[in-house]
Parts: sequence; structure tokens; C-alpha cells
Amino acid sequence: MNMATPTTRRLGLTAAALALALTACAHTGTGTGTGTGDEHPAPESLTTPEQAVQKLDALLDEALSGIQPPLRHRDGWPRSTEQSTGIDDHSKGYATATRDRYITTKVSKAKYTTLLDMAERDWKTKGYTITSINPNQPALFAATPDGSSVAMLFGAAGNITLQASGGGHIPVIRDRDPFGTPTPEPTLPGGNPDTLPAYDDPYWST
Repeated sequence: MNMATPTTRRLGLTAAALALALTACAHTGTGTGTGTGDEHPAPESLTTPEQAVQKLDALLDEALSGIQPPLRHRDGWPRSTEQSTGIDDHSKGYATATRDRYITTKVSKAKYTTLLDMAERDWKTKGYTITSINPNQPALFAATPDGSSVAMLFGAAGNITLQASGGGHIPVIRDRDPFGTPTPEPTLPGGNPDTLPAYDDPYWST
């Protein structure tokens, strides 16, 4: 996790930002700044970073609510990504918020398909549109009715992350963290963020 999260310029799609592509697709359009779909939205169409995070937290809660037995988790610090366009990569005048939710319950690889299928069925009943699913390199991506996105990502080390992006356009803030002072995150001995699951579960871990 990037602990210093001032708004950064979006330079292109990387593997770490796949879920953000879903949100970017929902924010297309050009204009003179009269609404949330415009390239340069009017100030009154922007939401505050705090409001965006509240929406993302609600989305993460909703996206996990259908998983039974429940999975333990912790939330990472939110981050923002400035949206840009064109060959000159010029700013659209707004940023998008993202929050990662790290699953701390150990899920065995034998249960990956079960978890994906359970999430896919539940998300569809909630009105999400499944945009991509890959059972071979497990990942599930969906778009929500309000234009946000949610993804379930599986890491090689057994770590699972639920990622939510969107919650409305937020202002571009480059000189400080838009979400306040980051809280300390657990780290591994080498200093990297600790996103590994730590808790056994009689169902998910076997």
C-alpha cells in the first residue's frame, strides 16, 4: 500500500490498477463543466473525499455481506487517482477514490472457486454487472448501478483483496493526502505492507 497518497496523475493501466479501469469507463464524456459526466465537472458536482470513502466503505460492506461464513478483514488507507485523458495526458479536473479491504481469514486454494461463485451470484442479485471473471488466475470484477466498481483479487501468496473504486468525483489535491493523516499499517519484516491472512476458519481454511 502506498502510505503517501496525494492525488497522483494516472499515466496508464497497470496490473495494480485493473479495478480502476472499471471506474474510468463510467466517467466518460466531454463538456464545459456542467455535470458529473463532464471532462471538467463543475465544483458543485464534486463530492468530498470523506463522502467518497463513506460510499466505498458501504460498497465494501455490501459486497461482502453475501459471503457465508463471514470473512474477517481489515481496511487499507484510501487513495486517490487523478483522471486524465488525451495524448498529452491532461487532467479531467477530478480524481477517483479507491479503498482496499484485505481478507484476514485464510482461504484455501481449494475454496477459491467456491468463494468466486458465491460472490458472483450475490453481486448479480444486488444489481452489479459482472465485467470480468477469471477462475484460472482468480479475479472477479463488477460495476455497480451508481457507476462505482468492485473487484475481488487473489494474490500468489494466498492474500485476497476486495477493492472498491468510485463513490463520485473528488477534487484534485496534490499537496497533501486528500483523506487526512494516514494511520500506521501492519508491515512485514522487510518493510512491505502485510496483507497476508492470519486467521484460520473451519470452513474457508480447509
